[in-house]
Amino acid sequence: MRVPHMMTVAQIDGQRFITACRSGIIHVTWGRATLRFLEDEFRRWAGLLARAVDALPLAFLRDGELSITCRPDEECEVGIGPLILFLHPQQLQDLAQATRQAVASLDEIHASGIWDQEETEETRPGFLESFRHIPFSRN
Repeated sequence: MRVPHMMTVAQIDGQRFITACRSGIIHVTWGRATLRFLEDEFRRWAGLLARAVDALPLAFLRDGELSITCRPDEECEVGIGPLILFLHPQQLQDLAQATRQAVASLDEIHASGIWDQEETEETRPGFLESFRHIPFSRN
């Protein structure tokens, strides 16, 4: 059986989704931007997002280089190192729900052992295969 190198673990819509690859990198695509996390960083970020949603409409949270700031009637600032995403509170809730779903999917993937199998030439993705799963910008 061919085991996929990359799997979608959560999807909000065609432009906002989360994928994971067997090398342990989590890819969070939000519109035209893709953020990459190591799995432990992603799990920390998912926990921070969940705490921020629970604290809405007012939240000031920080975990190392990850931060979330929400003020009533304003956009939320989601900081990842030097990068800041400005999200409406509903978008923050959508992202938090997607990260919860992604963490649950990652737990299922690890429990199944699907990625514990040795990668062979047959299962290793080809150079062009990766482009089939990534939508191009509408520009």
